[in-house]
Amino acid sequence: MSKPLAKRFQRTRPLLLAALACTALPVFADDSLSTLKQMSLDALADLRVSTATHRSERLEDTAAAIHVLTTEDIRRSGATSLPELLRTVPGLNVARISATEWAVSARGFNNQFANKLLVMVDGRSVYTPFFSGVLWDELNLVMQDIERVEIVRGPGGSTWGANAVNGVINVITRHAEDTQGTLLNVVAGDLQSELVLRNGFKAGETGHARVWAKIHQNDRLARASTEDSADIRWRGGRAGFRGDWEVGGGSLMLEGESFRELKREERAYSGAHLLGQWSQTRGEARDEVRAYVNRFTLDHWRVLNNGARAELDTFDLSYRHHFSPVGQHNLIAGIGYRNIASDAVMTPPAGVSRSSRTDQLFSAFAEDTLALAERLQLTVGVKVEHNEFTGVEWQPSARMRWTPVKGNTLWASVARAVRTPSIIEDSARLSSYVPPRAFTGGLPLFITSQGNPNLQAERLVAYELGYRAQVTPRLSFDATVFLNDYDRLLTVDLIGTPRLVPGLPSPYLTWNALAGNALRGTARGFELSMDYRPADTWRLQASYSHLDMNLATEPGNAEINPLRAAGESPTHQATLIARHDLRHDLELDLQARYVSALSTYAIPDYLTADLRLGWRATSRLDLSFNGRNLIGPARKEFGTNLVNASDAYLIPREYYVTANLRF
Repeated sequence: MSKPLAKRFQRTRPLLLAALACTALPVFADDSLSTLKQMSLDALADLRVSTATHRSERLEDTAAAIHVLTTEDIRRSGATSLPELLRTVPGLNVARISATEWAVSARGFNNQFANKLLVMVDGRSVYTPFFSGVLWDELNLVMQDIERVEIVRGPGGSTWGANAVNGVINVITRHAEDTQGTLLNVVAGDLQSELVLRNGFKAGETGHARVWAKIHQNDRLARASTEDSADIRWRGGRAGFRGDWEVGGGSLMLEGESFRELKREERAYSGAHLLGQWSQTRGEARDEVRAYVNRFTLDHWRVLNNGARAELDTFDLSYRHHFSPVGQHNLIAGIGYRNIASDAVMTPPAGVSRSSRTDQLFSAFAEDTLALAERLQLTVGVKVEHNEFTGVEWQPSARMRWTPVKGNTLWASVARAVRTPSIIEDSARLSSYVPPRAFTGGLPLFITSQGNPNLQAERLVAYELGYRAQVTPRLSFDATVFLNDYDRLLTVDLIGTPRLVPGLPSPYLTWNALAGNALRGTARGFELSMDYRPADTWRLQASYSHLDMNLATEPGNAEINPLRAAGESPTHQATLIARHDLRHDLELDLQARYVSALSTYAIPDYLTADLRLGWRATSRLDLSFNGRNLIGPARKEFGTNLVNASDAYLIPREYYVTANLRF
C-alpha cells in the first residue's frame, strides 16, 4: 500500500471500526444486498418514467432515447459522485478535468461549461443562468438517497423548456418511507474521503421523513506539465431533509438542503434550496403544483485572469393538469413562472455591465397523445416561453411510436429546442491569455472578450429514429440514429486586428472580441446498447456510440477557435459492464470503457477499467473495495479552452473502500 493511501486509511480507520462495532445494534431498516436484487428485463421494461414527456409511461413505450439507472445500478457502480455514475450511460461523454471539475454532455459540444444539457433534481433545475451549465461539484448528492436517474439523449425543449437541447438528466430521490432507520456511510481512499449520516423516521400519522448530513474531501490531482498551475484540494459539506405525507386526498413532498463547497484560492460557494410538490389524482385526471426557492452564493471564483463574486436568488412556480382522456386524446397542459435576481461583481480586468438584474421567465405548454391505431401513437407538444434575453421562444415536438408486437418498439421524432444566453454571455467582460505561438509572432496574446446583449438563442432541429426490443426474457437491445441541425451557435468573434503593446519586460499583443452567433453545423451519429442476463447471477451490458460533427462559421467571421467543438467530443465510445454474484454475499463488478481521441486538446484515445468487489459482511453492514482507472498510466481526459476553463490534470489510478451500516 502506498504511503498516501496508508496515511488516508489511518485517518479514517476509527470511522470504519465504529461501523464494525455497531453491527451488533438492532436493525430497523434494511435496504442491503438481500433487498436490492437486480430487476428482470420485464420489470425494467415496465418501469415508469416521466422525463421524455410530461406523462408517466412505461420505459418500453417511450418514444425517445432514454436510459434509466436504478437503485441497484447506482449501488453496484461504486460511484461516489453523479458524474462518475454517468460514465455508465450509453451515449454520454463524461470526462474528468480536476479534483472538482467535470465535462459532461450528450451528442457533442462537451466542455467544462457544457451548456446544452439540462440537469434537474426532483424537477428542480440545477442549470445555472450565470454561465449556462452545471457546477458538478455543487451537485454533490447523497448517492444512497437516489431512487433512479432518467437520462434522455436528444432535445427536451417541448417538455422542459430552454436549454434542454442535447439531453436531459433528471435525478429522482427516494421517497422518505423507503429510507427509514439510520444509515452511516464511510468512504476512505487515497484520493477521497466521505462521511454520510442519515436518519429516517415516521412523521405524523400519514408521513415519513429523513434528515442527512454529508462531509467530504477530494485530494488534488497531478499536473500534466510544470507550466500548469497546481490543482487544489476540494472539500465541503451539506445537510438536508425530505418529508412525504398523504394530505387532503393528495401527496405532499417537502425537501431542503444547505451546502458549502470550498476549493481554496480558486473558488468557494454556498447555497440552499427549499422545494415543495403537491399532487392529487381524481379518477384519470391529475393535478400537480411544484414550487422552489434557491439561493446560490459565489463567495469567490478565480480562473486564469478572471475573478467574480455573485449571488443568485431563484423562485420557480409551475402547475400542470393531466386531463381525463377524451376519445383517443390524452392531453396535458401547464404554466410556469421563474424569477431570478442576481448581483455580480467581477474583478478587473474582468467586469460586468449589469451588476444587478432581475430576469423573469414565463412559460406555458400543451401536449397531446393521440391513439392513431391499436399499436400506433402520436404525441405532439409545444412549449412557449418569454425570457429577458431573446423574447418569445417556441419549442415544438412530434413523436410517433409503433409497437408491432409485445416487447418491440419503433419510434421516430422531430423536435426544436433552443439555448438562451447566460448572464456572462450577455453582459460580462472576460480576459484570456494565449502563450507565445507561431500565429502570434512569438509574442504573448491577451484577448478581452465582451458579452453581447443582442445575442440570439441557439437553435436546434433534431431528427431521431429508434428501435427497442426485448429479444428474449434475458436479452434486450436498443438502437438510435440521430441528425442534429444547429444554427446561431455562440462564437467569440475577434474584432479588427491585434495591437502591439511595447511593455516591460517584453512586448505583448492585445485583441478585442465580442460574443456572437456565427457558428452553424450538424451532428449525426448512432447509439447501440445491449443488456444480457445469461444467468440469474450474471448481467452483461455493452454499448457503442458514434458521433460525427460538421461545423462552419459564417463567411467573414473571425472566431477565436471556431471548430474546437468538433474536437471536444469523441467520435467513438464503447463500454462493457459485467456484474456477477460470486455467491449470495459477494459481488464482482467490472466496467471497461474506450474513448477515442479529442483532437482539440491533442488527447489520445484510451482504454481503462474500473472494479468493485462488494461483500455483505452482516445483515447490517456492506463493504466494498473499488478501483478506478486500472489500465494504463495517469492521463488527461479533457483540456482547457482559452476563455474561462480551469486547467486540466492527470486522472490517476485510484482505490477506495466503502462501508454502509444500517441500524
